[in-house]
Amino acid sequence: MALGREEHMYKFVDTINHANNKEELPAEAMSINGTYIENEIQGYRTLYVTGRELLESEIQDRQIGNSDGTEFQYKRNVPRVITVAFVLKSDTPEEFREKFNKLNQILNQEEARLVFYDEPDKYFVGTKSTVDEVSEGQLSVTGKFDIYCADPYKYSVVEKTFPAAVNQDGVLEAVIVNNGTKEVPIDYTITHGHENGYVGIVSEHGVIQLGSADEVDAEIRQKSQELFNYKNPSEMGAMTDGQGILTENFPKNGTFKTVTVNGQPALALNSVGSGNNWHGASKMVTLPADSNGEIGAANFLAQSKIWFETGKVPQTGLLEFVVGDESGQHLASIHILKKATNTNQAAAVMLIQLQEKNRIKYEPTAWSVTANNVGTNIYIRKSGELFEFCFGGKKYQYRVPALKNVKAKTVTIFLGQWGTRGAGNLVARMYFHNVLFQKDNVGYWYDIPNRYRAGSTVYVDGSATKVYVNGIASMDDEQIGSKYFKAPPGETKVQFYYSDFCNPAPTITAKIKEAFL
Repeated sequence: MALGREEHMYKFVDTINHANNKEELPAEAMSINGTYIENEIQGYRTLYVTGRELLESEIQDRQIGNSDGTEFQYKRNVPRVITVAFVLKSDTPEEFREKFNKLNQILNQEEARLVFYDEPDKYFVGTKSTVDEVSEGQLSVTGKFDIYCADPYKYSVVEKTFPAAVNQDGVLEAVIVNNGTKEVPIDYTITHGHENGYVGIVSEHGVIQLGSADEVDAEIRQKSQELFNYKNPSEMGAMTDGQGILTENFPKNGTFKTVTVNGQPALALNSVGSGNNWHGASKMVTLPADSNGEIGAANFLAQSKIWFETGKVPQTGLLEFVVGDESGQHLASIHILKKATNTNQAAAVMLIQLQEKNRIKYEPTAWSVTANNVGTNIYIRKSGELFEFCFGGKKYQYRVPALKNVKAKTVTIFLGQWGTRGAGNLVARMYFHNVLFQKDNVGYWYDIPNRYRAGSTVYVDGSATKVYVNGIASMDDEQIGSKYFKAPPGETKVQFYYSDFCNPAPTITAKIKEAFL
């Protein structure tokens, strides 16, 4: 059945801090980027605000001969100017000056998010422009300042969510209801419960196509096979401890443990082991046979979610993710190391047969690409002679013709420490969350079937007109001619299409934030 209006799911969450209110705020009190001025400056009170109501429209017309009146061509909404009148009371000249310094600091923000106390579920975006002079020689003054809103609209802080459901024609459809006064971008979250080759997003206002509709039938699905997918440390227990192929022959005399981070289990280093160089703990898995009984993969995707974050500058550590070949040698790897103790600099290094192809230096802080409170996905993909590495959401490709037919046979993970640095100086958060290996029996990069594997999530950012797959920007998925249409005021039906072999259908949700004059 089609989605009815009563099924729309959304709620308002007030993100503004009211905790410091010593008395009820004025109805038109204004917050800037989440903070009310009254809560920051004692003695400041909003008197009134103008410019939030009806907005002037600029009309373009033309005179036609001697005809009465004119011919209307179009109208546009002009920028909005919001005027805030206030009173500021002080006990001493020093306090007076200090409070105005604070007010200047608060107002000196470009394109700030502005919320008014009597309408906490909507916000304007504006910048302070003109101000009135205040009376001289007084400790209690009134004044006014203007906020210039180049964008005259106010936006809802409520994100309205519209799940897609099968309509009476058997088509997956979301009915988007925009009760605002302006067309707004649409975001989509598409979660796959099965392999899929493409996603089509269709409305009367435009079409977005991701992937290729030619990826069809069961034969294509069989060419892309997941050989293992260890989703947590418990499942990684199937790997062999103390074995594996590394970038060097480091001692593997350490041990692992399981820790919980943000409610999720992760594999961490327990005992760092010992040695003069790098040393630590390793796990290795030999690829199982595929559905045809063949062992080894010349075309594959090896992926892991990792976390590498220092808490102090002197901390050191090494994380390695290595694919080995059939002869027991290094084929390709990504490793992240921090050896320096006087600077917080790490490096992500990409190797093919132990030959360095790229080295990316960065600071492994809490907000870095390998942390950011969630960790990051890294992967190594091989399609014939083409190797692709992913680190920090970016992809790096290298061709090695001599390795076109060389097959992967093992995957090794390693966490280690340098010399006598010990566990007390180890990188604070150095984890493996999961390990996955998918085999692809194709010879060319664009022929790899089933672009979206089961469990993958596609996010379409309508505002930025960008596509992300499992958090990694994937603009190559977008087909030429795609149009990121918006939802105008009223009702918009959006239909979704996908590969015939994708069963069950993807779970899809559309989301908007309404805009109002």
